[in-house]
Amino acid sequence: MLYDITNMTIGIIGFGSFGKFLAEKLSLHGHVKVYDRRERDMTWRASFEEVARCDFVIPSVPLEAYEEVLQQLAQHIPLSSVLVDVCSVKELSVKLIRTHLPRHQLVATHPLFGPESASVSVRGHTLVMCPEVSDTKPYSDLKKCAEDLGLNVVEMSAEEHDREMAVVQGLTFFIARTLDTIKVHDQRLTAPSFQRLLSLAELELHHSPELFRTIQQGNKRTKAVRQRFLDAAGAIHEELENKS
Repeated sequence: MLYDITNMTIGIIGFGSFGKFLAEKLSLHGHVKVYDRRERDMTWRASFEEVARCDFVIPSVPLEAYEEVLQQLAQHIPLSSVLVDVCSVKELSVKLIRTHLPRHQLVATHPLFGPESASVSVRGHTLVMCPEVSDTKPYSDLKKCAEDLGLNVVEMSAEEHDREMAVVQGLTFFIARTLDTIKVHDQRLTAPSFQRLLSLAELELHHSPELFRTIQQGNKRTKAVRQRFLDAAGAIHEELENKS
């Protein structure tokens, strides 16, 4: 049986592409309220104070805006509310939440899907959940809800998450931006392997500069991964130059 959230309120702070995606999906299962500082035409519009008083509160903002949002939340959010962290990095986001809202309940997650990949359904997609930095009761409830929705729940520590995502997202997004920067798509000819390269370059069309900075600068392990890639590419280049 699906964990019942139909009578619960879900507050979302931020109405970018992912905030809108969350509102659309979660409104099927609970009463959604959304706050965005910009004037947006939306069904779920509410004041910051209304959103902060919801049963579940989800900041859907870039990591660089976390501190400001959490400071504002601290003035309005009751202890009964559960903060659901969906940031693409986990160690720093959790640290900020525990600093500004040390007495509040937290469930740390990272949905590895979004409006592009899960526009039809979230079923079969992966949700990372971090039990060691989350509060037991709401964590258990939301895990059950996620599994009943057909999500593939992967449990790992915040440290494990950030180590793996430094490669999975950090390296991928870095290469995608590099390919876009050198205009790799401006070619008349193509081939199946090149088409896959173009697909990677097109990632730049589907995420914001703020998300790119979150992944590249918010995860302290990403820099080392980028450097290993650059060192390896440089070594291959030098080898080719020496042989020629």
